[in-house]
Amino acid sequence: MLRNKRTIVAGFCLVAGGMLCTPPAFSGAGPAFGGAGLAPSTTDISSAVEGESYVESMPKARVDLIEPNIVIALESGIPGMQADAAQLVRDLNRILPEESFSECVIPLMAILKNEQQERPVRILAALALDQIGSERGSFAIARTATFTSDPQVKYVCTWLAYERITGKHPEDKGMASFEPIEEGDE
Repeated sequence: MLRNKRTIVAGFCLVAGGMLCTPPAFSGAGPAFGGAGLAPSTTDISSAVEGESYVESMPKARVDLIEPNIVIALESGIPGMQADAAQLVRDLNRILPEESFSECVIPLMAILKNEQQERPVRILAALALDQIGSERGSFAIARTATFTSDPQVKYVCTWLAYERITGKHPEDKGMASFEPIEEGDE
């Protein structure tokens, strides 16, 4: 299991740095990268199709390989890996909007609903669920907005739920601005 976690961490670093790391079975190399059993491929952003980064020209098969690894990271219990995985879902969804990332919805919901989870990780999970746009994720965001005891998570989820329902952000032009009510201002 530790090998899978290292693989994911190395993969995130290399994707963010412009290189895609491939398992030894694909690259023909052994455990040459930090003992993780990975070797960076020779494909980087500069060798992609003209005008596109490698990630933007990523074939569907690569997404099918990445999504199960994202789920492993989301279920790892390590807050840093969970935050990285949630942000990666957001980034990939922005680049590949036709992908559903449906395997990630349940682990993201579990992170969002976990009151013992760190606040930034929960907020990233809510943002990722909102960006994926699934009905289950929207419901989880609305329920978290109602029932969480964390005021910042409640605030973010309330805004996301409001924006999902109305289709507009309350601070857009022409709409009333909503300010939190201080005690005694009623």
